[in-house]
Amino acid sequence: LFVVDAMTGQDAVNTAKAFNDRLNFDGVILTKLDGDTRGGAALSIRSVVDKPIKFIGTGEKMDALDIFYPERMADRILGMGDVVSLVERAQEQFDEEAARKIQK
Repeated sequence: LFVVDAMTGQDAVNTAKAFNDRLNFDGVILTKLDGDTRGGAALSIRSVVDKPIKFIGTGEKMDALDIFYPERMADRILGMGDVVSLVERAQEQFDEEAARKIQK
């Protein structure tokens, strides 16, 4: 897998192409999507190296690695936000808080 920082923008495309020419990787992990970047490089990388984006990183810890959903990324790139992921995160957070309260 090729790991690329989403904040590098279109320069990530050149890097992905260079790595793919030498190593022929299987897929892409797009990181740093927890910031203000929209991830437009995702489309370009997918097109240039013809490899799927498999995961996205939305934080610094291992639990911040999520499956890549193309529809959600398209909404994000178009500035429509990723409402589904927001709801999923809220549900996870609520479940953790509820579990803590029950344990007390």
